[in-house]
Amino acid sequence: MQSNTSHPMTAIVYSDGPRFETVLREVTAAMADQGMRLAGLVQHSRPNPDRRKCDMLLQDLAMGELHLISDDRGAHASGCVLNTDRLLRACETAQAGLSDRTDLLVLCKFGKAEAEGGGFRTLIAKALELSVPVLIGVPLINLSPFREFSAGFAREIDVTEFGIDWRPVAADLAPQI
Repeated sequence: MQSNTSHPMTAIVYSDGPRFETVLREVTAAMADQGMRLAGLVQHSRPNPDRRKCDMLLQDLAMGELHLISDDRGAHASGCVLNTDRLLRACETAQAGLSDRTDLLVLCKFGKAEAEGGGFRTLIAKALELSVPVLIGVPLINLSPFREFSAGFAREIDVTEFGIDWRPVAADLAPQI
């Protein structure tokens, strides 16, 4: 699999996390139905009764497994509930499903963990090493750190353009499909 060499990464920029989450799940399901070999992680946020924060789960696109990556920190918790150890384990599992036969690595978010130097960065590096193109969601708030990380090797698409028809994006990323 050869990626678009000028832009091996595509960032889907968004400001509405729940809306983007839904769009990405729908698009990855359609891609898989079209025969694309996907690896990576998409998020499923599940409301938690009597809690301000939702449960965060990552679905491994190659294996279908769900990984809980959040901690229940109580009813009044308002800060980050991400469990970085669980995130790391989910990344390791996703990396096991990544190979040079993968058409596309899909990642739900370049979030705080990635902006701080962790999270999905190792998984992205492995994909690029294998010449597997990367599709990643980038919240508007993290666009500047993403641009610094990607160093000009990513193109940016607004979620509204991506959600209308994902096929041109996928064809550009993985032209053999």
